Amino acid sequence: MADNYIDNILSEVDLPMGELLSQSEVDALLSVYKAATPVDRHSRHDKEVRLYDFARPDKFSKEHLKSLNIIHTKHGAGFAVAAAIKLRASVQATRLPVDQLAYREYCASISDGSLFVEAKLDPLTSTAIFEFNPALVSACVDLLAGGAAPSQLVSEITDIDKMVMMPIIDLVIKKYAEAWSTCVPFKPEIVSVSTDPNARQVLLQGEGVLVCGYEVTIGECVSMMSVCVPTAAVEAVLPALTVGRTLNIPGRRHDAQATSALRKAFDEVPLECRAVLGRTQLPVQDVIDLAVGDVISLPIKTTDMAEVLIEDIPAFEGVLGLSGSSRAIKIANKIGPNEVE
Repeated sequence: MADNYIDNILSEVDLPMGELLSQSEVDALLSVYKAATPVDRHSRHDKEVRLYDFARPDKFSKEHLKSLNIIHTKHGAGFAVAAAIKLRASVQATRLPVDQLAYREYCASISDGSLFVEAKLDPLTSTAIFEFNPALVSACVDLLAGGAAPSQLVSEITDIDKMVMMPIIDLVIKKYAEAWSTCVPFKPEIVSVSTDPNARQVLLQGEGVLVCGYEVTIGECVSMMSVCVPTAAVEAVLPALTVGRTLNIPGRRHDAQATSALRKAFDEVPLECRAVLGRTQLPVQDVIDLAVGDVISLPIKTTDMAEVLIEDIPAFEGVLGLSGSSRAIKIANKIGPNEVE
């Protein structure tokens, strides 16, 4: 580089061919070069400088963020399946990208009237926040209270709504612990449930937090919920945040656990069972003329088996009888697919 710089200077000096520089001219050229060299080094140093925002510091590498996204994806999927069973409705939870914010920015993003749940995730952190949009609370309360479809109307969350909503809150926090279980097992505990904005001052305004939002769709109702965890708590478990552990490798063990959990979840689903003694056809006028005490004859014998329907689907054949003082049916045969058709 020095030779190139001197050549550039010499090219600008008009010297006759064959004439040599004097010692004073050589010294002058060297002094110019030395004076210019620190500037070059400084310019090279400037190119290596990277801006750092101390208000929103980046605490996690790309690999850590990838693991955190996997954990929260598992949380959203687990909550959607469990909530669908609890609400008996179609539920989808789409995870939004995990973000690093200051706590005051997170509080500013929460809509007014949201349900603010403070939870203790021991030993991960003593303070974690689960936020539920009023539209989500309204939809869940309607379905939990026996509604056929979630209401599109959003009203103020009352104390009764909070109590009715508790099974869903427990479900969200439980599934969050299950999503972290492959990396850090912890025991969740609800500390407080409130809609008061003053109750949100559980962390310092400038404290860094890890935030993950979910777009929750229940039937035709679309709403939001979010999870907020202090970054200091997550930093303490960074060695455990590897892609292999968050994916729960090896796969065979994961498949067995997932199958067992799925079977357990479906064991809690109530199904309607009915026994059909027989079928017959009547003219419409005869049906209209039916009165109390009329007898309808069925084209079956007393020894014939009754048909057992599970949610209106023929599944078994059974023999009628008594179990103590109660009427009962004893399953005798399983109806195959061809017989059902």
